[in-house]
Amino acid sequence: MLDSKIDSVLKRIEEQEKFEQENPYKIPNSEKVLAIGRNTGIFYNILLKSMDAKKILEIGMSLGYSTIWFAEAISKKTGGKIITIDQDKKKIELAKRNFEDAGLSDFIDIRHGDALEVLLDIKNESNSSESFDFVFIDADKERYIQYFDVLFPMVKPGGLIGADNILFPERFQKFASLYVKHVRNNPKIRSVTLPIDNGEELSLKLT
Repeated sequence: MLDSKIDSVLKRIEEQEKFEQENPYKIPNSEKVLAIGRNTGIFYNILLKSMDAKKILEIGMSLGYSTIWFAEAISKKTGGKIITIDQDKKKIELAKRNFEDAGLSDFIDIRHGDALEVLLDIKNESNSSESFDFVFIDADKERYIQYFDVLFPMVKPGGLIGADNILFPERFQKFASLYVKHVRNNPKIRSVTLPIDNGEELSLKLT
């Protein structure tokens, strides 16, 4: 059962997204939720708990909906941390409020900037030895492959990489298909598409 503060924030974001879907022109793009579905959040939350994940990297935070699901999963772990990246300052401020209201700020390290540049900074900081347990990709779809290639060395053997919007919306199908093909051509990866909400590609780093 979710903590009441966390559940309240998640439901608040879900209500905002529902309003946006019903009134697509009333909310500016800079304030739109653009989040994973609730079933996806529950799935990853269960998965992260079951694998005892401690270090998480998220590319594409938006208002922090997925981040909250991830943070709740590691919130009982000493030293557990999520590094999450977004380039929209307004969304970062809104996400910070959500994290504070959920009581999860201490587990979340927000990095502002272009995702590829920030990824390279993280890689340089850690000398490629960060060893993330889980990485989640949910940013500009045309750069999924670039993100994957940069982050792959930073994922520990046995770690997982999730990618959103693999099945829907249809306008992303071209980039999603290229990403799936690219990942599955990697001999160090075992990968599957999961038909949850907008579709997830879940990839296991074998070695």
